Amino acid sequence: MSFELPTSEQKADYVLEQFDRIARRYDLANDLISLGMHRLWKARAIKELGLFTDGKYLDACTGTGDLAMSIVSSENFKGQVLGLDFSSQMLEVAKSRSEKAIQSGKLAGTGASIEWRQGDAQALPFPDNTFDGATISFGLRNLTDLQKGLNELARVVKPGGTVVNLDLGQPTMPIFTPLFLFFFHHIVPIIGEIVQQDRKAYTYLPESRKNYPHPKALTEMFEKAGLMDVQWVPLAMGSVAMHVGKKSV
Repeated sequence: MSFELPTSEQKADYVLEQFDRIARRYDLANDLISLGMHRLWKARAIKELGLFTDGKYLDACTGTGDLAMSIVSSENFKGQVLGLDFSSQMLEVAKSRSEKAIQSGKLAGTGASIEWRQGDAQALPFPDNTFDGATISFGLRNLTDLQKGLNELARVVKPGGTVVNLDLGQPTMPIFTPLFLFFFHHIVPIIGEIVQQDRKAYTYLPESRKNYPHPKALTEMFEKAGLMDVQWVPLAMGSVAMHVGKKSV
């Protein structure tokens, strides 16, 4: 059965409806699809932020909040983290997870705080120069206007602050590439159907890669947003790309 990506006009509503629908078992599906490696990639992204003990950080397109909560639970961190997402259902899962972590003692007594807010990453509801750093993980490709999203992240980060993006990359290894493409386009939708009873949402995931910029082009978009010293780090044999840029002082 053929699959058509949403048009630019349809994309925001289309993506929102899908993420609201798959929120409850989203983490389990991510673990299965990435073989648990997404946790390592996110830990690497946090390391690139260079956390200040009392800093303030934004996790845009936070989803169920795993990256935001990892920042909060970082050793010696006593600052603030704000997780923002446009899906109310994703945020409900994030809130529930953080409340359970506090009750169990995992986040209690650290001195750090976490807040959840519904909002659009393309129109962030924060003043300029608010955060010491910002992350966005596997969310940028879901925005209607990727450049606008990067511009907003750069705007709300303080001079000298860091913006980190994790998303799909471009595998280049001759042996690995066809295996990756087969898994991504044929196995991932099956995982979505089994775990979420939702093949459509997990067909969108690999198909969305078609319209996502090559890591080199995304580097240029980071620079266009006013970020400097931009690094592109291939992960998982290039299938995932991490981009890191600093706002000029």
